[in-house]
Amino acid sequence: MEMERKRLRERRDGKLRRALGRPLPGESVEQLNRIGEHDRRRAEQRLVAIKEGGKISYKHIDDLSPLDMRFVTAAGREEVGWLKERVERRKWDADAPPLPVHLC
Repeated sequence: MEMERKRLRERRDGKLRRALGRPLPGESVEQLNRIGEHDRRRAEQRLVAIKEGGKISYKHIDDLSPLDMRFVTAAGREEVGWLKERVERRKWDADAPPLPVHLC
């Protein structure tokens, strides 16, 4: 759980917005700022993303059980995959990948 607390602190400090960088074709700075702000607010509320049954939802960190950690990992993998796709598309000056629903 200590790792999740560290991640919450990083998210609260705007890590996702920094990771998004500049907009890709089809995105705006405002959209990226909004995504970053939503993530920051969820972190302030101490909400952790979990992916269960193909759907991402949020759970308060104090309500997580050791069994939930596999769902936390799955949610993290999805976000990292999306960020990696953004990097690849930036290399080719391609349009932005579809925005994951949970980040809207």
